[in-house]
Amino acid sequence: MKLCKFTLALALVAAACLPAVAQSRMSLNIPFDFTVNGKTLHAGHYYVEETLRNDNSLWTIDGEHDFAKIITNAVQSPMIAHAPSLIFVRAGDRYFLMQIWNDAHWGRELQLPNMKGLVVAEGNADRYVEIAAK
Repeated sequence: MKLCKFTLALALVAAACLPAVAQSRMSLNIPFDFTVNGKTLHAGHYYVEETLRNDNSLWTIDGEHDFAKIITNAVQSPMIAHAPSLIFVRAGDRYFLMQIWNDAHWGRELQLPNMKGLVVAEGNADRYVEIAAK
């Protein structure tokens, strides 16, 4: 009887952990072409996930015809909770991936050294688009 209770408890713990693992992969439909690390990815369906489970700084964006690997830094939003999503900055008619939110208050930010100058040069500062994961 004790073995049965232990097995049931272990199964419940394992089941509770599965959603946390599944959240590291997001499925999104992105309705516009966008740029990641200087590479243009076309509008379409994408999966976004950590590339290495023990190092969450490297991410993969994988679509039907396009993919990119990106290096990110941690970003925190202690006051505002985010749904799993991607945030893009729009400069003119171009979109640039800026952040990945895979947790309510913790996300990943791409290293965009020249983005601020580009946004200011295009005259479209503070134009952000958020695409929620399915």
